[in-house]
Amino acid sequence: MNFTYLSSLLLIVGLVEARPTNDTVDQDCKCVPGDTCWPSPADFSSLNDTLSGQLVQGIPPASVCYSTEPNYNEKACEVVLANWFSSTFHASDPISIGWPWWANNSCPPIFPNGTSITGDVNAGNKGCSIGSFPVYSVNATTEAHVVAAVKFAKEKNIRLNVKSTGHSFQGRSTAFGSLSVWTHNMRGIVYHEDFQPESCPLNATQMAFTIAAGERVRDLYEAANEHHAIVVAGSAQDVGIIGHFSSGGHGPLSSTYGLGVDNVLEARIVTPDGEVRTVNPCNEPDLFWALRGGGGGTFGVLVSVTMKAYPSPQSSRHTFFMSLINPDNQTVFWDLVAYIMSEFPRLKEGGMQGYSMLLPPGAIPGLDMKVSWTWLWGFNLYGKPNGTAEALFAPIVEKLNPLNGSTIVFSSSVESYPDFFSLWNSTIGDEAVAVGGATLGSRLLPAESLEDPERLSKVLQNLTTPSEGHVTTGQILQPHFVANNETGRDGSVSVTPAWGDAVLHFIIAEGFPDKDTFSEAQPVFKRMTYEHVAALKSLAPESGAYQNEADPFDPNWQYDFFGPNYARLRKIKENYDPESVLWCISCVGSETWAPDESGRLCKVPWADPESFHDDL
Repeated sequence: MNFTYLSSLLLIVGLVEARPTNDTVDQDCKCVPGDTCWPSPADFSSLNDTLSGQLVQGIPPASVCYSTEPNYNEKACEVVLANWFSSTFHASDPISIGWPWWANNSCPPIFPNGTSITGDVNAGNKGCSIGSFPVYSVNATTEAHVVAAVKFAKEKNIRLNVKSTGHSFQGRSTAFGSLSVWTHNMRGIVYHEDFQPESCPLNATQMAFTIAAGERVRDLYEAANEHHAIVVAGSAQDVGIIGHFSSGGHGPLSSTYGLGVDNVLEARIVTPDGEVRTVNPCNEPDLFWALRGGGGGTFGVLVSVTMKAYPSPQSSRHTFFMSLINPDNQTVFWDLVAYIMSEFPRLKEGGMQGYSMLLPPGAIPGLDMKVSWTWLWGFNLYGKPNGTAEALFAPIVEKLNPLNGSTIVFSSSVESYPDFFSLWNSTIGDEAVAVGGATLGSRLLPAESLEDPERLSKVLQNLTTPSEGHVTTGQILQPHFVANNETGRDGSVSVTPAWGDAVLHFIIAEGFPDKDTFSEAQPVFKRMTYEHVAALKSLAPESGAYQNEADPFDPNWQYDFFGPNYARLRKIKENYDPESVLWCISCVGSETWAPDESGRLCKVPWADPESFHDDL
């Protein structure tokens, strides 16, 4: 049985409306502020004592911009306004997230005239509230802090949230009426020349790094580079390592070296019973398997992970740009895109990998490409002889050359680097976040889905044709070249095995004004689910999707995100978290809970957990 879409509608209702309070709460619901079961000030004071003062009240950072708030401060507001679009800023705040629309955008920074930084002229009149941000946050720096938070949330029957950097496109780093564990300040990276998992003798040792929960991609890449090594992690520098690998974890190295989950050797986790566990293939192997792809914030709070490391390879980067000169002939552009994508299996076999973006008209400031779509990519090769990228791309150049300057403009170039870090560091910058509302959908596309350029071109054109009545702030297509052919084939990880067959991880993102409520954004969400993602599924019906960058309202998310692994993951969730101390939308075990009309998380009375074992 599948209750996902109904649960999603309940979520939408619950998060938009006002939060009434109850004098009595059924024990099948989590307690929220205003309930008699909500912890008292004395309870929180006692918790703060246990934490040695590490309990932080949840205060939206932009509250300093509102004259009605007790912490109003014009100078502090100027700092918030100057940094609001920086991922580093939101990562460094106890409760703020990269996409605050998922917390109802309840307190955006405003200018003195009351207009929000993203253009909502009524933001000042709406005022600032906590919205769906956590009520309290534990600034965790030790495992003991995490244990105390987990035990408190379980004992008091309140929602537990986990945030490291807040880099979640589906809002999984925030939760209404919750106590949050903020792991951002749990730091430390330890190099192991010869790592051996605890109580787990192996025939061979492995170069590795043990990484604390608060470390980010840049921290890890810099530490690895000091040892002339690499570790598989993300492309954006402010992504947290733990959240990255928990659902799979692709990056600029993953096509060659595997996803993040393929490289996990051991992890330490505080499970919902408050126990600290070291898990690996020998210690609690079921939980270790679930952590390698079953999703973050689901089976416990991870406090560290140990991952494989490799010698850093000589690297090169192929940069490509293509745009249409005559906007009246869009079909030509999409036919060329489809042809090039049909060549991707060959490019992948040759070692190319990386990220690409198809950007709509006007998306690139300063470029005279304001009336047509533009394709940009930076694809990497590792340990390949000079000239490899040029040779791989030569047939495509031959196809494009006769059209260059008349129908399209394109450029193709290659640059070499002595190692991976030199390449990555020369191409990375701070990621822009909090720029508006957005929804994502994606599909893992195998080689056979790319074999028919004519069909592929039609799908691409349908994806980018505006539907009547839909108001959005634009679309971006992202055909990413990041899959590894071995992922999931031996059953050692819990991501969907569709990763092992994928050539592309294809994302479509669609934006909308962040002043929109959940109800007002419904047309965009429905268009994503029933038009965009449906079109991608038509190319690869039996494939799947990457949980961290997928449609959270996918009615078939259990299979799409986890494939045949879901039934086993569901049982492991019940074993380690029978009371659902941890919950997030479209995460393992989320079917049996949903927010009610007040935003309170309650059990869904008609959902039988055992039915999910039988049906999947």
